[in-house]
Amino acid sequence: MRPGKPAAGAKFALRRPDCDINGTVIIFRAFLICLLPVSAWAANPLLKGDTLRRVTLMSASDEIPSGWCGRAVLSLLNQSGVGRGLKPGNGQEWERILSGAGWKPVKVASPWRAPLGSVLVYLGDRLLGKHPRGTPGGYFGHVEMVALSPNGGRMFVADCPRPVPGGSVPDNFTGRAWVPPGSLFSEPAPVADQIDTIMRERLGMAVAHFSKSGSQHAALQSGLQPAE
Repeated sequence: MRPGKPAAGAKFALRRPDCDINGTVIIFRAFLICLLPVSAWAANPLLKGDTLRRVTLMSASDEIPSGWCGRAVLSLLNQSGVGRGLKPGNGQEWERILSGAGWKPVKVASPWRAPLGSVLVYLGDRLLGKHPRGTPGGYFGHVEMVALSPNGGRMFVADCPRPVPGGSVPDNFTGRAWVPPGSLFSEPAPVADQIDTIMRERLGMAVAHFSKSGSQHAALQSGLQPAE
């Protein structure tokens, strides 16, 4: 059964960090709140936003039956212009299919961290030593593409668009997001390392800013001293 109207994408609020310099707590409004790049919190898109929205609409309106995720993803990738060299196959076979067409895997902590436009693969239960759960995904695995809903929320599309990843086998995710050949995308550093690097850079900028401001203030004060 195809789902109804997708839910709006989740919104994330970033807390504004503080930094203690020489015992004085300074809130870095201009230095810290704009610093954490999108790559630290959500992966960069591999396809344009209008293409990703169009993919979701195509997934919702095609004639491919539910359960035929591999066939649906192949159709969507071909229509998106990135299907060169890809072949049909069941969901769990798609890592081999993508690798054979030159796609590259990027490790991700969860499907929610995968780049927009990437392809995610989930294995069938038997390959993981489980008893099949009685769904097409349980027997043959699942494959999906990360896209966008018309209102900008993240969607996971295959035989139909879904607001949550994995179809019937979300626990069988391989941990890899597959990106097209030639994508200017490399595996990111761990988020904690990215944040630490950014904070150290911004701390240096802040110290330099306030040191300069302090010097200018001292010079101004000196110039206003009454002559003796």
